[in-house]
Amino acid sequence: MTDNGMKERRAALVALIEEALDARLPGADTEPVRVHRAMRHAVNGGGKRLRPLLSLSVAEMLGLDPRDCLDAACAVETAHTASLILDDLPCMDNAAERRGRPCTHKEYGAATAILAALALLSESFHLVASNAERLGGPERAVAAVALLRDALGTHGLVGGQHLDLLHTGGAPVSLETLTSIHGEKAGALFVASALLPGVLSGLDAAGLDALRRFASRLGLAFQISDDLIDARHGGEDAGKCTFASLLGADGAASEVDRLVDGALEALAPWGAAAAALQRMAEYVRTRKN
Repeated sequence: MTDNGMKERRAALVALIEEALDARLPGADTEPVRVHRAMRHAVNGGGKRLRPLLSLSVAEMLGLDPRDCLDAACAVETAHTASLILDDLPCMDNAAERRGRPCTHKEYGAATAILAALALLSESFHLVASNAERLGGPERAVAAVALLRDALGTHGLVGGQHLDLLHTGGAPVSLETLTSIHGEKAGALFVASALLPGVLSGLDAAGLDALRRFASRLGLAFQISDDLIDARHGGEDAGKCTFASLLGADGAASEVDRLVDGALEALAPWGAAAAALQRMAEYVRTRKN
């Protein structure tokens, strides 16, 4: 496929994701109106949709119709959005804006923001379970729910956020600790995004392991590139150690290169079928925003 063809395909998948998210969220005028509007405010905040795009791209690589995995793709995006709502709260990162818009707690209050996050998380589990059961029956539904649970729990996103809070404002952390924080806080949901289509399709253990290696490296590379972008624009998180502050700009960029190279290596079993994922990895390597 040509570069233009791949761009058009990516745009088509993003449009599919946007349409699906809108259809799966409660209506803005449905009670409880304030909670539902807060959910929509957060989900429609202009994100890159990288995680659901990752899910659908893996699905295509494995020979699935991406529409068959749309609920799972929406599940990772609603879970990611819930984590952002909570991350922005005054007791966490105390952010006022996200992507140029008021954070959910600024627009609707902290209590409603928390309720919206809980509702989005519950919707995530419903979406992933129903998708897996449709494609593979109850056993795959249990496996898919367990995968999402692990990504979000105390050995995933929650654990990473806890470590992040523990080390905020303190002495600089080691590279090993920082990698652990973001491997859990950011990387775990990347891994779930890539593995869910594999679980839904009944992919074997070797294939799932290759996808895990790809996505864990890609997720960490994405976080480091985020740190680099923030550093270039003077927006580093106050009191937080980042890859850019720990390694310097050149060192952090080299680490992105190393991780992206490793991610690409993990895709070798799929050859040309992995072209969209290869392009996604190169985007992480070179992105400027």
